[in-house]
Amino acid sequence: MTSRRTLALLLGLLLFACPLFAACGARESTTDTSSTAATSTDGTESKGESDNTGSKYLDENDMYTLENLEMPEFNFNRNTFTVCVYNNVVQNTYHSEEIEPIETTDDALRKGVLDRNGLIEEQYGVTVKAFAVDNVVTTLQQDLSAGAATYDAAMPFMGSAASLAQEGSFYNLYDFADYIHLDAPWWDQEANKNLSLAGKLYFTTGDISIMQKIVSSCILFNRELYAEICHETYGDLYQMVRDGKWTFDTMHEMGRMATMEKDGVSGMSYNDQWGMVGTNGIGGMYIASGNKLIVKDQNDIPQISLGSTEASIRYAEKVLEIYQDDSWFINTQKIEKQWTERNVWEAAMGAFGNKRSLFCGSAFSALKKLRAYDVDSIYGIVPLPKATVDQDKYYTPASVSMAYGICIPVNVPDANFSAYMIEALACGGKNFVTPAYYEVALKSRAAKDDGSEEMLDLIFGNVVYDLGSMYNFGGIDIFGDLISNNSTAVASTLEAIKPNVQAAIDAYVTAYDLNG
Repeated sequence: MTSRRTLALLLGLLLFACPLFAACGARESTTDTSSTAATSTDGTESKGESDNTGSKYLDENDMYTLENLEMPEFNFNRNTFTVCVYNNVVQNTYHSEEIEPIETTDDALRKGVLDRNGLIEEQYGVTVKAFAVDNVVTTLQQDLSAGAATYDAAMPFMGSAASLAQEGSFYNLYDFADYIHLDAPWWDQEANKNLSLAGKLYFTTGDISIMQKIVSSCILFNRELYAEICHETYGDLYQMVRDGKWTFDTMHEMGRMATMEKDGVSGMSYNDQWGMVGTNGIGGMYIASGNKLIVKDQNDIPQISLGSTEASIRYAEKVLEIYQDDSWFINTQKIEKQWTERNVWEAAMGAFGNKRSLFCGSAFSALKKLRAYDVDSIYGIVPLPKATVDQDKYYTPASVSMAYGICIPVNVPDANFSAYMIEALACGGKNFVTPAYYEVALKSRAAKDDGSEEMLDLIFGNVVYDLGSMYNFGGIDIFGDLISNNSTAVASTLEAIKPNVQAAIDAYVTAYDLNG
């Protein structure tokens, strides 16, 4: 085991001995983008992590704490704090483990969650409980109609949270500034900035959840195939990333080099060797170029960004064209049509897991599933590639449709209590839950070599949330339909739907204004 991986394991073990809301070594969650700019591994300025030494968020021992925030005195006559979350009955991949662990939770994460919850109970006399249901949205809708709730907060998927927020189902988190310090390092500043709309923030994320990491995108690669096929031409892939030269064109070239017949049967099939299999959407690769579907103006009002420049149109068309070329890449839409005898997700993971693909475009949720395959010990992790070497940094799209947003439904028993405990959970998550997932589950278990460990810092340092992907105003997220229809007609498709997109934006803004 390398010294770097040994250090990661020691950090993971040591953090559990820390006092309440303390982070040994004060290692920042890499989703924190609130700190000062740092130099990224590609030599560009990026919003990175900081020790926050001397910050009001740390005590004299560099421990994350609520004590310096002038929080109101905890004066609630409550002994249980319950969060409505997804169970693992229907959501067997995207279920919650960060409020209460379940039977399949990895040991490190289990200990992190239980230590945080135990210390909250010791400090406040409040037991943290998960109200785990098949469908958080259905449960919320039923309880909102009835005007009562048996929980104090909820974590629906962000896409669903957006629709519920439009209906006035949640409190505006900005209204709880005495309790929820949204500028604190346990809240994801990029999420806060991008998830607000018309001056309202009804849900957000940070160290209260690990799901935004689980559903963030990356590129997995088979290190043995890479060494055999690509290394002589391109050199070390990790170094290429560090040098800022890892681009979409380069990935395409490498993938074509790796694609070849393997089963002795004419025509490419599941049993042949592919350049790339993919389970992440084309929209993610577009956002990785630094473009967005929707941006916001100075008044926090969404504006259409897709197609705002000719270069963005050309790049979108280019990615669509290359992703539709099934002579090197087989994506989930093509798998569904061509490998019909197999489950689409198992087929994609199986091709990579059984060493029949150089690359796999995936979310981090797949890493746990790869433990069942031969490739588990030899895969590497890199960020989604740049559009060109001139791009300022690598961007990591979060699949906002499957990331959780913490919110306070308007029918909870005591919204101030909910806000106070959400802050405590997030701060505690910074000290215990995020390090357990990041340092232990990812760095010491999922990352199989030193290069991958380094890439994780880069990947999670630039996570992007796109309002267009989340709200899909008027069908603005056009990529899925285009790739299913083997089309690259970005400009004409966008022109046709623009009136609907603008109407949907206007409707949301009006609804948010009416929410007060």
